[in-house]
Amino acid sequence: MDFNIYKIGTFIALLLVYLIIRKLFKKFADFTESIGKSTDNENEIKRLNTKIITLEQKINNKP
Repeated sequence: MDFNIYKIGTFIALLLVYLIIRKLFKKFADFTESIGKSTDNENEIKRLNTKIITLEQKINNKP
């Protein structure tokens, strides 16, 4: 009987540790993803702005 209580307690403790570690990794992944997105957005905006400028120049130069 004591052995079963020990097993159940150990299982619950391991489950809690797993959930805590999983939550911490999720927060870390979200944080690093938000850092990566901010630089990607800036680069994409610059790229799109250059495309817009070149297209406007092509439109203005057409006879």
